[in-house]
Amino acid sequence: MANAEDFESLITDFLATELLGASGPKIDPDENLFVSGHVDSLGIMRLIAHLETELALEIPPADLVPDNFRSVRVMAEYLNRMAAAGAQ
Repeated sequence: MANAEDFESLITDFLATELLGASGPKIDPDENLFVSGHVDSLGIMRLIAHLETELALEIPPADLVPDNFRSVRVMAEYLNRMAAAGAQ
């Protein structure tokens, strides 16, 4: 089973390859992606679609709130909680 570090890596890889470009800025795991301007609403939806596909999960509509996706670390912790709940 994946852990929070695995999820962080999956998220940062997608950000680097699909949203920011390989020569884009390095993202701090605690940096607010919305405030920094690194991710907009379309970008976060692309990221969520990617995560759902890669992890074979569905993020409930009620969980699609900025507080769950504001930083790489917050997203990884959210996905880790979802994975743990699904394993029970």
